[in-house]
Amino acid sequence: MAVLPALLLFTACCLATSTAHCQTVRSPSLINREYTIKAAYLYNFANYVEWPSSVSKRVNSPFVIGVVGPYPFGKHLDVIAATKKIDGRKIVIRRFKTLDDYTTCDILFIADSDPRKHPDLDKRLGKSPVLLVGESSTFAQRGGTISFFVQQNKVRFKINQQAAKRKGLKISSKLLQMAELVKDNKES
Repeated sequence: MAVLPALLLFTACCLATSTAHCQTVRSPSLINREYTIKAAYLYNFANYVEWPSSVSKRVNSPFVIGVVGPYPFGKHLDVIAATKKIDGRKIVIRRFKTLDDYTTCDILFIADSDPRKHPDLDKRLGKSPVLLVGESSTFAQRGGTISFFVQQNKVRFKINQQAAKRKGLKISSKLLQMAELVKDNKES
């Protein structure tokens, strides 16, 4: 993997693109831009996370990004999957209507990550080495690995290192430097 080009793309996504500020009503073009950025983040997260050797050695199997709930990415995540690879592995996107439909993934994006709708997320996935990414403001504090949020018209993210460690994931210091770090707080 060419680290410098990937890091530059990742940094460009973080710094150069803006999204809609948290508003009750957002225009479709701003929402589209937000999910274009989030799709790029999901791809780039994979380049800065190390999965356990039992997972990362599956060279002939695809790298699976799953999305639970409504699919907000339009064509953006599908284009990435069709044109990119992760550690030499083809990228496959799986869509799940609910967590009941879930099958094994490397990254699982919870489109509607309202904790009241997925109270048993940790129990359901256990210690499976899956990078859990969500959108609610407390997703990472409630046991998710990464949660997106919008601040000053930019898509940002929080990382819960405790959650990553429980799943056997190692997050690069480069990625950690770009994130707001949070800890478990399952009561909030």
